[in-house]
Amino acid sequence: MESIFAGCNRSLGIFDYNENQKILAYGSNNTVSITCPIFDNNGYTVETQVIETLKSSNNNKNGEITFVKWLQKTDILFSGDITGTVNIWKYQTDGFRLLQSLKPTKDSISCIGFTKNDSKCLDFIIGDSKGFVYYYQFNREEHLFTELCNFELPYGYYAMVMNIIKISNNERIILCGGSKPIINVLSVNISESLIDLKLSLPGHDDWVRTIDSVEIETIMETVDDITYPRRNIIFASGSLDRIIRLWKLTIKDSNTPVYVETNKLKLLTSKEYKFETLNHRYCIFLDAILMGHDDWVSEVSWKGDTNKEEELMLLSSGADSSVMIWQADKSTGVWFPEVRLGELAIKGASTATGSSGGFYSSKWIINKELNIEVILTNGKTGSFRCWTKQGDETFFQTKTTLNGPMKPISDISWSKGGDYLLVTSYDQTTRLYCKPKNSYKWFEFGRPQIHGFDMITVKSISDTRFISAGDEKIIRVFDMPKSIASMLNKFCGIESLGEEQLNGEKLPEYASVPVLGLSNKSENDKPEGVEDGEDGEDDGGYKGDGIKEIIEPPIEDILQRHTLWPEIEKLYGHGFEITTVDVSNDGKIISSACRSNVSRHSVIRNFNSETWLECEDKLSAHDLTITRLRYSLNDEDNKDEYLLSVSRDRKFSLWKRLGGEKFELIKIMEKAHSRIIWDCAWVNFGEVISFLTCSRDKEVKLWKMDNESKEVKNYGSIKFEIAVTAIDSVKINNNGIFKVIIGLDNGKIFIYRVDVNKNEFEEIEAIENRDLPGDSISRISISNKVEVEESGEIKHIVAIGSKDNSLRIMRK
Repeated sequence: MESIFAGCNRSLGIFDYNENQKILAYGSNNTVSITCPIFDNNGYTVETQVIETLKSSNNNKNGEITFVKWLQKTDILFSGDITGTVNIWKYQTDGFRLLQSLKPTKDSISCIGFTKNDSKCLDFIIGDSKGFVYYYQFNREEHLFTELCNFELPYGYYAMVMNIIKISNNERIILCGGSKPIINVLSVNISESLIDLKLSLPGHDDWVRTIDSVEIETIMETVDDITYPRRNIIFASGSLDRIIRLWKLTIKDSNTPVYVETNKLKLLTSKEYKFETLNHRYCIFLDAILMGHDDWVSEVSWKGDTNKEEELMLLSSGADSSVMIWQADKSTGVWFPEVRLGELAIKGASTATGSSGGFYSSKWIINKELNIEVILTNGKTGSFRCWTKQGDETFFQTKTTLNGPMKPISDISWSKGGDYLLVTSYDQTTRLYCKPKNSYKWFEFGRPQIHGFDMITVKSISDTRFISAGDEKIIRVFDMPKSIASMLNKFCGIESLGEEQLNGEKLPEYASVPVLGLSNKSENDKPEGVEDGEDGEDDGGYKGDGIKEIIEPPIEDILQRHTLWPEIEKLYGHGFEITTVDVSNDGKIISSACRSNVSRHSVIRNFNSETWLECEDKLSAHDLTITRLRYSLNDEDNKDEYLLSVSRDRKFSLWKRLGGEKFELIKIMEKAHSRIIWDCAWVNFGEVISFLTCSRDKEVKLWKMDNESKEVKNYGSIKFEIAVTAIDSVKINNNGIFKVIIGLDNGKIFIYRVDVNKNEFEEIEAIENRDLPGDSISRISISNKVEVEESGEIKHIVAIGSKDNSLRIMRK
């Protein structure tokens, strides 16, 4: 596996860092993505990528992951999902092993809380979306986590964050924030297996979504000439009311004398909230209010390398796309934001304007060995933001980090030369991936299209032009701007991207999105009056300078703002959402189809790429939605070109292109499969016209046409355990040997050797489970660019898209 790209889910507590292994884990759709170490000998490495996605071993699809957390100071990972399942994984040298699956509830897991002040305590608590909490302990005899007790929170309240504070071996305190503007404080009696609600802290004006606590130095207090210890916990709470509150919790033994201060100025002190348990007395009061975020506070976390109150530092992130580091002034004790990262944004800003749409979770990662600080946060687009500070540096620097599609992959297309990859997704984007020189990993180098409709299909016309379409019913044509061509040349060594386009016109300089517009506007000259450094966002501004000076693959801000491709044309004609497009080998005919449940809409519409007009003839053969269109492989021994279409009506149709815009119907195969045909792939060579189809009926079938009678017959098939959803092929030699890669509905991937002359299928490899996605394979695409390894073995680069939001690039 060369690279895996998977967007992070939009949830609180959705990612976490393991200090022992220096790896990240985050929820991506229904899987947990695991990265390689984020540090090397020189510090943070921009080549950090996902190397594995964790799935349940029982082949049952998990629900969407809602919470991911490492158990402190261990290699045990917890993940919760919307089905109420909590999976517990153990990291080992040979990978992850599923230790235990818990099913405490049928409702979605809203949060998982761990013990904050004792790394040796393995207790944890689970909250669900119905208002119940479940307390678990580790049973050392059975080596399993078992439920100790559970508790129903007050009506209408469900937990969104919980912290456990260990008081003694028999006593715990739980700080719980959730769906009301209060913080519930619970006590746990271990010996009696009992949870009790002690008090509800008022103060916030909206839901409390984040709490983090830290135990500071114990203070020795003298009362009546007797000295007693007083433990102190400071916890921060963040809310949708945009405010962070700092609270102080003091803990004393129940046998400590009570000291009443009679001269306290009550108007100048905050109210104290007191409660007692069997062995301890507690007091909570408000210590400070931090105001700085302009939108919801999403997460707060303490810098975890000190227990001295005067040295505490707090990290906070918010829906205003900002991250702040707070510290108290040593002389006055007033808290202020020492560092502010991110961007100035307004609530509800869309990603089409370049705004990140706010941050969900944030983590403060300290590597003492390398003397480096890293701040990570995830946003609305599924991508992370990363800032690093080395040693005594004053400022944080932005770094390239993890990204990937936010929703299921819908289509994949390689450029004509096979140098880069275009990917569309239901997250309404088209993304460009390429491999830099002297690197074995791939990176996202562009986001040519950020749209307002789900993207369904994409196809390259040339190395510098592509088409895409989706739920909008319009096919849009895009040209690569010079800035992107120069970046790909600089980083990836793609020198074939010249300044001339197919029609002889020069490539545009850059693209911009007009205010309230959906179309990427082409600009060939820098607008007058716009100087370097001016903010031109409101008027589309000059975008070319944003990527000229970068020295590593672009960060998320650059991808969103400066890597759009200008749109040069729109193609109209379809009445419903477009499902598939393909382009003839000479790039002159664009064929497309749309969703349909009647034959008059189940037609193939062709467009001329030189005039951008629809061709006169519509190709009619189907009764329902056409799921895939594919032109035959370009073969030097056979100048004839064929178009194959497969459909939900279980038919396929075969058309011969007569030249220009004319097509001849060769065959309509009724009931080619017993269920929906999802995909097809060509295995034609020389005079042999042959192809493969795959279907929900679990079969892959080989079809060949008799050149004299024009009859098309089935010459073999393979049966699988589950529906076959994607297929692609590549020619190995001119004797009819093809490599075929097949994807199933359960995420499994098989590689076959197909001998078309002998009608034989031979399984070469079944991809290992750790390299498989966690959901159905939606598209497979093999690059036509051959790579020869040192051993002399020929390899092809394969891109695999899945409904689990992941894009996988492997060498096979």
